[in-house]
Amino acid sequence: MKLTDDVVYLARVPIDTNVDSGPRYRELAHAALDNLDLDLPATGRIMLKANATVLFPAEKRVITHPHFLAGLAESFIGKGVSASRIDVGDGQSGENPDAGHTWDKSGYTEAIAGTGATLLPFNDTPVRDIEVAGGVVFQRYPVYTAVTDCAYLVNVPLAKCHNLGCTTLSIKNLMGILGRPERHLCAVQTCDEPFGEEALFRLGDSGYSVFEERFYHKLCDLLVATRSLSMPRLTVVDGLIGRDGTAFNEGRNWPLGWSVVGTNEVHVDTVGTWLMGLDPEATPYLQFAAARDLGSIRLAAIDVVDLATGDLLDTAALKAARHATPLMPVSRCEGGYYARYRADGSAVPWRIDDVNAQRRKDGLEPVPVDVFASQATE
Repeated sequence: MKLTDDVVYLARVPIDTNVDSGPRYRELAHAALDNLDLDLPATGRIMLKANATVLFPAEKRVITHPHFLAGLAESFIGKGVSASRIDVGDGQSGENPDAGHTWDKSGYTEAIAGTGATLLPFNDTPVRDIEVAGGVVFQRYPVYTAVTDCAYLVNVPLAKCHNLGCTTLSIKNLMGILGRPERHLCAVQTCDEPFGEEALFRLGDSGYSVFEERFYHKLCDLLVATRSLSMPRLTVVDGLIGRDGTAFNEGRNWPLGWSVVGTNEVHVDTVGTWLMGLDPEATPYLQFAAARDLGSIRLAAIDVVDLATGDLLDTAALKAARHATPLMPVSRCEGGYYARYRADGSAVPWRIDDVNAQRRKDGLEPVPVDVFASQATE
C-alpha cells in the first residue's frame, strides 16, 4: 500500500513472552515495511537512526533491538536498495567495556554486519548547524552530517518509558542526531542557567516545572529542525516488547507485539503512547507539540491503518492491540520512586522533590505524590 503522510500504520505479530532472541523482531520489521510502497531515492544513504543511547544487552529493552534494525535493512534490500547504501547509527554514550556496554555485547556488531549494512556511531563525527524556525529555546541545533546528508531518514525508536519524557518514541529518539553538548537535553544546559535553580523548579502555567517546560520545548525545537531537512523521513517503532520504568535499569519488560509506522512523528507518538496504555492528551511533551501545531494528539483525529489488511482501524479495533495495563514511567524521589501519571491519568511533575522543596520555600503546599519503596527490575 502507498505511504500517505499523516496516516499511521500498524503492524502486529503474536508474542506472549517478554524476551525474544531475534527472529520475531525481524518478522515484525518485515511486517512493518514489506507491504508499504515507499518513494525511495535511487542514490544516497538510507539512515536507520536507532535508539542506542547506552549499549545495554539487547534483551534488556533499553535500546532498539539489533534484529529489528536488521529486519528493516533486509526489507530495504528487498525493495532494491543496495546493502552498501544502508547505515545504522546513533549518537550515544560510547563504549564502556567496564560496565559491559559495547556494540558487541548489545548485539549490534553481529546483527548489522550480517545484513551488509554499515554500523555508524555518530560521536565525534562532523555536525552542521540547522536553523530552528520559530525556536522557543534553541534557534539552531548542531545535527550530525551523517543525518543531514542522508537521502532517506528512518527513525527507529523502541517503545519504552522514560522518567522525564514519560514515553520515549520518535520525537525523543531524535536527541541522538544532535552533537554534544547540545544533545544532553535532559540536563540543565548553559541556556537554562540564567534562570537559576529556584526558578527552574517552580511550576509554570502548564503545571510542570519551568525546567520541564523548557525540555519539552527543546524536543519540539528539535522536531522543527528535523522537519526542515530536505530528505523524506519515516518512523518505524520497535514495539515487539516494551519497557516501563525509568528507561534504564529500573523497569520491567512486557510483550506488546506491534510496530507503529508513519511520517508524522507526533501522530506516531500519539498512537504509540496510547497503545502503551497511556493517555497521549495527558502526556507532557505531546501536549507541547500539539500547542505548537506540530500534529494532533487526539487518537480519534488520526487515521490508523492495519498493514496486514489495509483496513482503517477505529478505536474499538485498536483496543485489541492496546496493553491492558499502562506501561508506567516512574521517577526517583526521596524514599523510592513515584509514577509519572496519577490514577486519574494526569501527569505528575518530574523531580518532585525539587519541585516541592521550592514550593515550601515559596510558602505553597507541596504537590501530593504516592511514593513506593522500590521498582521491580529485570
